[in-house]
Amino acid sequence: MSTTTFPEVIELSAEVAQVAKDFGVLAELQRVLAMTQRLFPDCPMHVEIDDDPEIANDRHLAIVVRDQISDVADAVAARWKWSEQLFSCCPAPLAHNFRLGMEYTP
Repeated sequence: MSTTTFPEVIELSAEVAQVAKDFGVLAELQRVLAMTQRLFPDCPMHVEIDDDPEIANDRHLAIVVRDQISDVADAVAARWKWSEQLFSCCPAPLAHNFRLGMEYTP
């Protein structure tokens, strides 16, 4: 008997959902989350708002992935792959609203 696993549903806080709506990327956020889950299938993740402390009104939606990558080269490759895939699920003019955050665990 085969088993099918489904991606974890990412709960969005009301604030994150509102920021995504304000940016006009609520639909794209769901696609970016699905893409991120495909690239990091075994990693817990969440979405947070990334405010730049030095630039007023510079906000982004950060998809934060907790990963066990211990090799720098692998981490850089994973980040590049995410950036490349971002454009397959989000129009280029909207892609600047998203960031990948990676938390490394031993």
